[in-house]
Amino acid sequence: MAQVYLTQAQERQAKAEKQLRIWIATQVTNQREIAKKTGLKYCTVNKRINEPETCTLEELWKILDALEVPPEERAKILL
Repeated sequence: MAQVYLTQAQERQAKAEKQLRIWIATQVTNQREIAKKTGLKYCTVNKRINEPETCTLEELWKILDALEVPPEERAKILL
């Protein structure tokens, strides 16, 4: 079976999506609640979580604030 290698950008995107999903599950919330807390549209939140590479820093900060993610955990998404 052939091995598939991800580019660095693909690895970062997958890591960011995984972290966002973990934080959503940890907070026992959903994307609709995040949309209400952030003031973003539901479709925007959904896209940002499924395609984190489309997220602006401001949107990311709003989502992380809504999820009450501590600063040391926020760093994981950027490394």
